[in-house]
Amino acid sequence: MVVSELLYRPFYNSLWWLHSASGKLLPLAYFAPEEIDLQGFATVAKHLPPLSYISGCPPVIQRLRDQGQHSHSILSFPKVLIMSRHSLHKFPCSKIISIGMRHGPYHFKRMTKAVNYNRFDLYLFSSEADKKAAEEIGVRVGCAVGFPRLDPAFDGSITPEHLQEVRQKLALDPAKPTLLFSATWDASGMSAIDKWINALPSLAQRWNIMVTLHPWMSAKYAKTIQGMKGVIFLQQRYLLKAMMLADVCIGDQSSILAECCALGKGMVTFQTPPAVKALQHIDNLLQSISLRIKDIRELEPACKRLLENPQLLATERAEANKLMFDKLDGQAGKRAAQAILKLLEDRGIVC
Repeated sequence: MVVSELLYRPFYNSLWWLHSASGKLLPLAYFAPEEIDLQGFATVAKHLPPLSYISGCPPVIQRLRDQGQHSHSILSFPKVLIMSRHSLHKFPCSKIISIGMRHGPYHFKRMTKAVNYNRFDLYLFSSEADKKAAEEIGVRVGCAVGFPRLDPAFDGSITPEHLQEVRQKLALDPAKPTLLFSATWDASGMSAIDKWINALPSLAQRWNIMVTLHPWMSAKYAKTIQGMKGVIFLQQRYLLKAMMLADVCIGDQSSILAECCALGKGMVTFQTPPAVKALQHIDNLLQSISLRIKDIRELEPACKRLLENPQLLATERAEANKLMFDKLDGQAGKRAAQAILKLLEDRGIVC
């Protein structure tokens, strides 16, 4: 529990009860602090009753407006609240029925304390192995459903025409192979961005270069990349399709690598120093599903090796996908919604 919650709780609780007494609670709401949250929830939302969205993020608010939907401010009072963050301190009322979801697939970093999961009435994990790891630290509210953000890649909703449209929008040169660079949060101690960022302009002469960064990455990195000629800094709304268009994905310990693995992409990963939140079994996993390198000089030879042999490590990726996702059938959003609706039914709540 954060200190600010202790101060905020009495105020918020009083207003929540006033809204409850006057019948003004939001029946079912989703908290979307960033655009990536909105994307990850889309395939869940379509299987749920109409719901409200809570956000203070201008891009999210604009995206909702573009979709003809209204957003509510952070100072909102839901009866049932879903989120892909550990942010219940922003809604500190024990009477709220709360559901948590994975922000990124599997647990690529050390999990937070069990108490932070158990504050939710239900928490949705990306696989049985993911849930089991949580149970081993004391989590009691888990349910394995898969990873809904990947559904459009497997349910047929992203067509070759959609991919071609994005290819043209991003101005990818058909004569060049395409590399997707990703980096986890620099403050985590597990980011490799400093190993490759300065090489991007040179690489762009021979490859299509796309880049995605952790939403909390220091702003200086995004600013630098956006100023590079021939380098595409991806908007979140294009990320899944960009992953599908990539020939090789490059990363460090970012959970986006799990998504690239699910899509069958060859991967090159930079080794990073030990960090507080690092996990040995994730290092072992990356060792099995990707070509590991230490510095930028090894990058192009590794990428060429994967292009020459697309099936390299394919068996290992398939095994990893079972571990991280159970199954990739485009139905994770439906399973998530079913788990949520069952919880509400068990609690006698009608939305």
